[in-house]
Amino acid sequence: MITVISGTNRSGNVSIKVAESVLELLTTNEIDAQILDLQKLPEDFVFRNDVFGNPDPGFSAISEQFIATADRFVFVIPEYNGSFPGVCKAFIDGVWPEHFKGKKASVIGLSSGRSGNLRGTDQLTNVLNYLEVVVVPLKVNIMYVDGQLDDNRNLINDKTRESIHKQLRLLVDL
Repeated sequence: MITVISGTNRSGNVSIKVAESVLELLTTNEIDAQILDLQKLPEDFVFRNDVFGNPDPGFSAISEQFIATADRFVFVIPEYNGSFPGVCKAFIDGVWPEHFKGKKASVIGLSSGRSGNLRGTDQLTNVLNYLEVVVVPLKVNIMYVDGQLDDNRNLINDKTRESIHKQLRLLVDL
């Protein structure tokens, strides 16, 4: 099972649209996958989770369904202040490390500017490596992301879709 994580809780974000495109590529290739949209996290999960000793049944269920049962992850992370969103880091911190250990991941960075979240993808890779997650060395950094979406916010740039497809093949073959 692959969990595609839309790495922000900001409403109206484009990360969820890119995550949906990733899910479409996976399911089209008959790969079992699901999306975790961080907008759906309980409001107080930062303070109420198993790791911090104050469990929240909703957060525990999310952690079990989307992290513990998955063997691979695709993180879709927008650039926030030269990094990746704090909610994504707080989410990772609220999940038992052993739920990540030994698994595989790929990272897709997004930005409205020209970097495609290069720094954020490197920083998330460092966090994942610390958790003993093997990260696909090919990162996809989508710059000027708004220009790569159609009016319905579907990812339409063929080169970007091919880069994602190549990354997913590497992830599946790991």
